[in-house]
Amino acid sequence: MAQSGNRPPRRGQPTKSGSRTTSNGRPAAGNGQDEAAAERARERLAQRNISGQKRQTAAQRARAAGPTAPRTKAQAAAAQRARAGGPNSRRGSVRKPQQRSTAMTAAIFGTVLVVLVILVIVLVGVTGGKGTQNGVGFGSKPAPAVVVNAIADTPASAFAAAGSTVTSSGPYAQGLTVLKNQPALTSGTKPLIIYVGSNYCPYCAATRWPLAIALARFGTFKNLKITASGLADVYPGTNTLSFYKASYSSPYVAFDATEQCSDIESTSNSQAVLSCSGYKPLEPMSSKVLKIFSNYDGSKYQTTQGEDGIPFIDFGNRLIEDGTFINPPILAGFSHDQIAESLVSNPTAAPAQTILTGANYYAAAICKMTHDKPGSVCNTPVVQKAAAALAKL
Repeated sequence: MAQSGNRPPRRGQPTKSGSRTTSNGRPAAGNGQDEAAAERARERLAQRNISGQKRQTAAQRARAAGPTAPRTKAQAAAAQRARAGGPNSRRGSVRKPQQRSTAMTAAIFGTVLVVLVILVIVLVGVTGGKGTQNGVGFGSKPAPAVVVNAIADTPASAFAAAGSTVTSSGPYAQGLTVLKNQPALTSGTKPLIIYVGSNYCPYCAATRWPLAIALARFGTFKNLKITASGLADVYPGTNTLSFYKASYSSPYVAFDATEQCSDIESTSNSQAVLSCSGYKPLEPMSSKVLKIFSNYDGSKYQTTQGEDGIPFIDFGNRLIEDGTFINPPILAGFSHDQIAESLVSNPTAAPAQTILTGANYYAAAICKMTHDKPGSVCNTPVVQKAAAALAKL
């Protein structure tokens, strides 16, 4: 409806010139140019009024809609990329392509291809081919041979050289809690170690290296993956391992690992994605793992305020770990291969020393479960020294 004051005159109502309209609402004939000009002015006012009405209606709809639900950091970052419309945007602008000749299209395609090849070469040279800075995430990939071999075959001399001395980067033994008078946690006849983490989690990223190396002294991994922590989190792109769909066998212990979420961002608002801090879900905890996690991951058993959460490790209900064991920045700037190679080539310097020292403490925790078997691991001076430190907790 037109607003008051801008209405066209009603039938029989005098116009500003003093003439009257006919029964159909138009000026009576014979009134001259004044009446015609007035009619055109009224029409322009009506059009402006209709346009104003539309704008007001849209504004009212926007106000009525209210604020949108808050988004996670990952979702906000994804939305920003989409708004930018750049090469990392997840949505492209919809434009109708212009018609070009076949020759021109081929020439343009060839030029673009050459430019893309040059850009790939430059990016690989700058990033070392790590694949963590693509604006989305690293994902899970099979661990290369250099990583697999370094974890499986780290020599005893490297563990001895690293020692059990705690540095400012860890390991943080105070993150471990000794459980007393709890039922034994087993899988069949073997004591069970439970791990809960997520690929995007930078603290899990730092924990997996020493945990995997320690476990490799008691058994064998298959299908280990590599990944990197989430780009929308603190310490983004921290290169690490992943236990997702990996298997572990040992004559001494069993290992049950759950990687709940990936490091790949998602724009979905599903509950599973929101529970993963905006990343794509990977696998839920089993009912057994969920029961253990729910029981021991909390203030009743944690030794440091605010350290509950992931990574979470239960060593057969003898020891639990809540929170990080080593500081993620110790891995900054190192590729997966460089971290693996440092375990043998330079075990007394970062990042290898902190990782191997953490592995010595984890080995001591596992030895508590296996009654100091095998002796080739549990009876070494460096593991016994770490066990003595754990006994004081």
